[in-house]
This record gives sequence, structure tokens and C-alpha cells, in this order.
Amino acid sequence: MYRKIAKMLMFFTAIGVFSSTSLYGQSNDVFTSVVTGRVINSEGQPIPNVFVKSFETKDKGITNNLGVFSIKVSSTETDQIVIDELGYVMKVTEINKGVLENPDITLMNSGYIENNMVQLPYQTISNNRSVSSTYTITGDELASYPSGIFLEALSGRIPGLQITLFNNNPGNESVFASLRGEGVSFYIDGVIRNPSDLTVFEIETVQVIKDMSGRAALGLSGVGPVMWITTKTGKKFKKDISVSTESGFSSPTSKPEYLDSYNYATLYNEALTNDGLSPLYSATALTAYRNGTNPLYFPNVDYKSDYLRKSSVYNRANINFSGGDDKVNYFSLLDYVRTTGLEKVGEDTSSDRFKIRGGVNIKLTDKIQFNVNLSGTYQELEFPNVGGSANQFNIYNYIANTPSNAHAISYDGKYIVSNDFPTNIANELLNGGYAEGSNLNSQNSATLLLDLGAITKGLTFTGTAAFDIYSNVINNKGGSAALYLLQPNNVLQLYTDEVIAPNLGTGSDNFTRSTTALGSLNYDRVFGKHALTMNASFYSGLVETRRFANYQPVNKKDFSYRANYAYNDKYVLQLDLAYSGSMKLPKDNRYDLYPSLGAAWIASNEAFLNTSKAVNYLKFFTSYGVMGNDNFRTGFDTSYNPYYLGTTLWQNVGGWQSGIEGNKGNVVNIYNIQQAGSTNYELPKVSYLNIGFQSEMFNKTLSVEANYYAKRDYNQISPRSSLTPSLFGTGGFLPLINYGETKYWGLEGYLQYKNTIGDLEYSFGGNVMYNRSKYIDVDEPVALEGYRKLAGTETDMYRGYVAEGLYQTQAEITSRSVTQSWGDVQPGDIRYKDYNEDGVIDEKDIHETGAHAPRIYYGLNLNLKYKGFNLFVVGQGLADGVTNVGGNYFVGNNPRANYSEVMLDRYPVTNDLPRLTTQSQNNFQGSTFWLKDAAYFSIKNIELSYTMPKVIAANLSLPNLKFFVRGKNIASFSKFSKYNLDPESTSAGISQYPVYRTFTLGASCKF
Repeated sequence: MYRKIAKMLMFFTAIGVFSSTSLYGQSNDVFTSVVTGRVINSEGQPIPNVFVKSFETKDKGITNNLGVFSIKVSSTETDQIVIDELGYVMKVTEINKGVLENPDITLMNSGYIENNMVQLPYQTISNNRSVSSTYTITGDELASYPSGIFLEALSGRIPGLQITLFNNNPGNESVFASLRGEGVSFYIDGVIRNPSDLTVFEIETVQVIKDMSGRAALGLSGVGPVMWITTKTGKKFKKDISVSTESGFSSPTSKPEYLDSYNYATLYNEALTNDGLSPLYSATALTAYRNGTNPLYFPNVDYKSDYLRKSSVYNRANINFSGGDDKVNYFSLLDYVRTTGLEKVGEDTSSDRFKIRGGVNIKLTDKIQFNVNLSGTYQELEFPNVGGSANQFNIYNYIANTPSNAHAISYDGKYIVSNDFPTNIANELLNGGYAEGSNLNSQNSATLLLDLGAITKGLTFTGTAAFDIYSNVINNKGGSAALYLLQPNNVLQLYTDEVIAPNLGTGSDNFTRSTTALGSLNYDRVFGKHALTMNASFYSGLVETRRFANYQPVNKKDFSYRANYAYNDKYVLQLDLAYSGSMKLPKDNRYDLYPSLGAAWIASNEAFLNTSKAVNYLKFFTSYGVMGNDNFRTGFDTSYNPYYLGTTLWQNVGGWQSGIEGNKGNVVNIYNIQQAGSTNYELPKVSYLNIGFQSEMFNKTLSVEANYYAKRDYNQISPRSSLTPSLFGTGGFLPLINYGETKYWGLEGYLQYKNTIGDLEYSFGGNVMYNRSKYIDVDEPVALEGYRKLAGTETDMYRGYVAEGLYQTQAEITSRSVTQSWGDVQPGDIRYKDYNEDGVIDEKDIHETGAHAPRIYYGLNLNLKYKGFNLFVVGQGLADGVTNVGGNYFVGNNPRANYSEVMLDRYPVTNDLPRLTTQSQNNFQGSTFWLKDAAYFSIKNIELSYTMPKVIAANLSLPNLKFFVRGKNIASFSKFSKYNLDPESTSAGISQYPVYRTFTLGASCKF
């Protein structure tokens, strides 16, 4: 009930705000005068159709075709004219006692590279001063994506960034972000945080920091790429209320198809016959399956039609308030998202998420500012569970593993199962229990800013304290109706008794607490042609995680120093030093110093280019740095505890008593060494080189950036087990040392063109990344054949057997005289290449096949604006690589599971798939036969919108009123399209919940 009340409150709040005509329509009781001015761009051209507002009188006007406006301002007090137009930097012009001293107000374009500010950790500098490879996108740019997970909205938008959806369950989605092939760390307002509940409406900017120089100040936490997220704050002399609401539906992007009972039984009989066994299903049974004459004994259950909906619900509402003056700025937000699942009967999967944020900046004195930023998310989850556990019943996995003829669903009101298939889908959904979950995420911080100019000009101090809490609790109950086996003559035999679970129990209880302290001393001065910026910071973070009785604290401390020097706005040098420690090292040797260097040259400021009409801006930049990596793996061994590598760990494996039965001594505990303490190791190192350039050309209509990057991951942690005889121990018994090296390199960049033709504004462009990597040193046996070693090979190469097609005749098998190690082969079996030519196909024939994972990642975008209409499209894709489709949907390696429609194309009907079998393992080996082209292009997001003319919207007291239709995951084009599968997640809709295609209709307004 309270959820319905909350939804109604949000709805009526939105209606109330939309219908209000007096929030800003009434001015204060002040004396006014009318001023007239003109709004122009940096080239002196007038800008028409721009909102102009007075802060004190609340009056507003719109510029005409000449950029001219007239507006009432205070004639007795200082007033401000505020212009905040999309595509331009916000402009505040002060009015003294009703006088506008300069009638021309110039707006700077916010999209130009040279006007951008770069938000490095703990310091913001101009783009001309940056030596780092970064990319920035605003939260407003991401608002077109109808999803509660903001990371999804980044798909195809940032060069080198790949967004992968791993868990698709509504409300429990798991999104992984990688940049240049590495996992991304997330900082929200300067603190390491989980962004899973972040909304685009509270984000000011998302900045991706790609190279070491840009993130070196973060110490060990900055060893990989960083996403630096800044949330919104109020702007001086500008008050806004923004409202957005949208509603729509979601449907699966993939629709795998399975065989009906007749075709399944026919193919299963064929598999048995191929193995020399008798068919399981008689001709009478096949006829009954085909005709549907006896659905009790010869069922043909359509699970998808009977138990799955075609679409689910997506609803979202958001309202936020922001504003301020020269003393206090504020921002507050309330956001609600509801998503549901596709189960047609029983407990529906659903998620209701409420998000609130509040922040205030207070200027206490001219030298002291104080900031408080609080946010909280409460999420409710409901879903059908499995077996009384906290895990969700995977209806898609059930369908993939249960053929249509497994058993009838019910008879005479009783649920039926069989010995081979003891789970009844209707019973699981209706009587198998359910789970109720709640997630609570609270992120809170306070910041103090001190102007220490009294000590020396340009000196400031920033101190931040943050306290975050995340809690996840799932209460669940099990249960089951009585289940029966169907016997002849419609007789039901009890299989399991009814199980009644009267109460909910705690199935999962996870808790994470994060405490952060940050202090930063900054110095920023300009001396003629010389500019010097320095930063010294200290970061301390403690993360405590509890999962039931398991508790693990992680403590990090970093000291960093940055010096950035620029000469004549042309030449830039930067030095970063990080003194950082790790809990994974012995107490006496936890800290080390890691340096980074960077340089930049703004070539367009040189005399030979600064008058060029073709090249408006050109900057070259490079950086190189070294950092420790405490997020390491101990080779490929998981038996080591990374937090206690220096400690010998023992495990109690039982007890022993001396003596004989009836006369035994005391119990003596028996311990085995679980892990030998290691002392002769240090943190692995990562070196990173970046070389790039960025440019704007042809009157700044074309922008381009390109980067070359090279990463070296060396001094890896390894037990060197391949060189240690087993006589000395294996697994965790071996001490760890530093050995192993891998290299990564690639190219990435973007190109964007924008221009206007009359009333048509358009832009289009794309980004691309080409990524490679290679093993240099690997812990592997010296005696291993050269072609079987990893060292010197690329990490994304596919290693396996080379398939030479299918055997067509027995004569071909006999004449070849090659033994394949998985039993006798028949026509229709996969023929493997005898790589080492020893007459036997075995593990010694596994080698690098020449096939590899995709190496090209790209995104494309298009934006068209004509008067009030706007069309935005973004897509992403992969190329130059293959993927393995070795799952049961294609391979059929579990014949008692469901056969997909793909299996109809098996041998001997076609040569697309090998023969069916219930016994042979020959066709289920990892080989090139199961590799398919992974290339695809997916239209990730489309928004078609109409913004009301400003004159009409202003008369309605609803400026910036916009109506829109949005969609995500619109369509994909790939070799998997003919299978109705999503190329971005080929297991979606088979072994896990499908990826959603969502369409919404909505409206937004800012006033």
C-alpha cells in the first residue's frame, strides 16, 4: 500500500509543479526599470530565441532575430541577468541600480575543446593545461536513455569504453564498464563509490581518465582507468525546477526458439539411433505429439506462451530543485524508477527504487566555504525464488533445460513431474516460495574549503569527510505443493509431500560501510607568461564488508603530489608523485613511491598556426607513469588469501585420538598448511604510456582526437609452480615471488562534425578503439612444446582444436587413419586437424588457431535539430573477431535438455552442425567449429522529441517544455540475427534473463 501512496505523491507533486503558474511569475515588491540588450556569440553574431532572466524581479524575456531583448530589473538593488542556454557557457551579467553598462552580452560556446575544463582528481584545470587523455560527457546528454542504470547510457558514447550487461534481472542488473580493455574504478564527488543507483538527473559531468598522469594522484586506486563523476550543485543567481516523467514497456531483445514435442522426440530418437541404441519414443507417441490427441500422456507444453509475458512495465518520474545566490547554492532531487519482470503467473519480478539527494554550498565568509552532500537510495525487490533460497527462480534456464514433452503440468488439480524432470514450472511459480529484498545505499560527505591567500596568494585547502553505508537484505520462504508421478490409467503416484513454510527467513544479509578522509592543499598562480599549479593531497579510506559472519576490512592510504607548469599558454610539463601503501604487503614494507611525467604542446598558439583558418585548435600531449597494482591475481591459483600473503595460514582438518576403542586419549587437532607465508615479493607494477593529439578545424565544425597507448603489466605475483617439483609442495604451500609480464597496446579516438543549414542544426560522428595484448613471461613448464606455450602469444587468441569440417563417409574416416580420443567417430562427427602429425587427436593438438576475440570497438552518433524537433541516435558495435557459441543452444551437448530450433540443421540435413548423439564427446570439444563472427552493430538509443516554442511555453509558464519518445536496444545487426539472439549477450534469454528493449513516452520541463 505504501508504495502506491509514494507513487501517487510523486505523481501529484509533478502535476502540482507543472500546473503552478506563480512560482516564478510573481516578482518581489521592488522598484523596477527596463533594460535592453543584445545577446551575441564569440564572433559577434546575434543569438535569437534565447531565454533571459532577472534574478531579483523574476522577469524573463526572449531574444528576437537580432538577439535583442528587453527585461525588467531592480532599479534600487544590484540585480543579475542570467542566461543559461543549451550549447553555451552560463552567463551572469550584473546590473547596478537598473543600468546595463554594456548592452552586448557575449556567450561562449561550451562545446569547444579549448573552452573545456578538465577535472583531475582533487584539482580542476583548463584543457590547455592538461597533459592527460580524458573525455567528458554531461548528465544532460545521457538523459535520452530510458534506463535506471546510468552506465547503460554511456554505451557507444566514449572512445575506448565498453559497457557490458552481465545480470539482466529487473532491479538486480549488473553492468561492467571497461576502458581500453581494463575494468573501470568509479569516484563520485572524489570518493570511491558504487554508481549502480546513480541517476543521470543528478550528474553534472562524467569524466573518463584514461592515462596514468591523469589518475596518478589516486595512488594504487588509480592503477586502472577511472570514471570521475561530479554530481550537480546549485548555480549562482539561477533557480530551476526540473520535472521529467516517462512510462513505457520493455520486451526481450532475444527470442530463442525451442522445438515442440514432436520434433524434440524425433531428434532425440535420431541421437539414440546414431549411438546404436533403441529409440525412446514409439511411432504412436510421435503421432500423439504431432496431433495433440492425448496431452496428459503426450504433452506439448508451450512454456513461453503459458508462463511468460511479451512485455513488462517501465515507469520513471523525477523532480529536482536547484538555485542559489552569492552566499548559498542548493540542489535537491527525488527520483523513482519501477521495472517488472516477464513471469505471467505467480510472483512477479519487480523493482521499485526511490532516490533522494540534497546538497548545499554555503559561503560562510569570504575565505571559508562549506559543502554538504547527502544521498540515499531505497529499493524494494520481489521475485520468485528457488528452493526456499535467496536466489531467483531462473525461468529461462528452466525452459532451456526442459523439453516440451517432459511431463504434463497438472491433472485433477495436482502437479505432475517425472523422474527425469522433477521440477514443475507452475508449482515453482505459484507455490515454490518467493523473496522480498531491500537495498539501502546512503552516500554522505561534507567538504570545507579554505582560501589561504593571506599566507601566500593562490593557496587553498580542501578537506572532505565521507561516510557511506550499503545494506542488502533478502527475506525469503520456500514451499511446494505435493508433486505426483503420472502412472497408467490416469493414476497419480505421490512423488513428494506438500511443504508449507509459514514465515519468511533471512536468506541473504550483506553490509558494507565506507569511511573516507581527504585533505588537499592547492596552489595556483600566474606570473606573466608562467603558470604554476601544485597540489598535495592525502587520502585515507576504510571499507568494511560483512556477509553473514564473514568480515573483511580494506584500508588504503595515499599521499600524492602534482606540479603542473605552463609557459606562455603553449608548453606544459607535469610531474606526479604518489606514495601509496597496500594491506596486501607485509606491515614493514607496505609503501612505495610511484612517479608519472607528462607534457603538452598547444601548437595552435604558435605564430605559424594561430592565424590558420583551417586549424583552429591543435594540442599534442603525452604521459608516462608507473604504479603498483594491489588488485592482482596470484598467477592462475585461487588458493591464496591476498590479504595475508605474508602469513602462514593453517586449517583444522579434523582430530585424532591415540589408543584403542574404549580406551582412547584426548583429542588432538590436526592442521594442514593452507598457505605458506611469503616474504620475497613486492607489489606488481604497471607502466603506462599515452601519446595523443586533439584538434578543432574548419571554424570549429570538426573536432578530432586520437591516442596511442601502451601498458606493461610486469613483476606479477606467481608461485612459479611450473618450475617447482611437486616434491616441494603445490597450491598454497608454495611461496610467492614476482614473475610474469603482459603487454597491452592500441589506438583509440573520435571524430565529430557539427554545422547548421538554415534552421537545421546537425552533428554526426563516431569513436573507435583498436586493442591488442601479448603474454611476455608466463609461469609454464619449460619442457612444454613451443606451440603450446603462452609466452609470446597474444592474450585474445583462441586456443583449441582446428576443425576441418565434418566426416562425410566411413571411407573417409578409415582412409585417414587418425584416432580421435573421444571414442569411435562416425559420418557427421567433427574432423580435427592432427596438428603435431602423430596420428592421434589429443591435448597435444591444442594450439593457437589464428582466430581471436574482437579487437575493434566503435560507436556512432547522429543528432538533428529542426526548429522544435530533435532526433538523436547512438549505436555501438564490434568487429575483427570471433566468439565461441559452445553452449547447449547450439551444441546440443545435453540431449535431455531442450533442443533449440537451430538443431534442425544438424547432419545429415546440412553440414552446419554435427550429428546428434547422447554419448559421444567428440563434437563437444573446444574447436574452431564453434567459433562465429562476433561482429555486430546495435542501435542503442533513439530519442525523438519536440520542444514547445519558447514564446508559447513562456505564456504557459512552462518554459523548456519537451515531449519525447525514447528507446533503448532498438535493433542489432549480426550473424546472430537469424537465430533471434542478442549478439551482445548470446546467453540472454537462454540461461539468464533477457536484455530488455525499452520504449517510453514522456515529457520534461525546466522552469
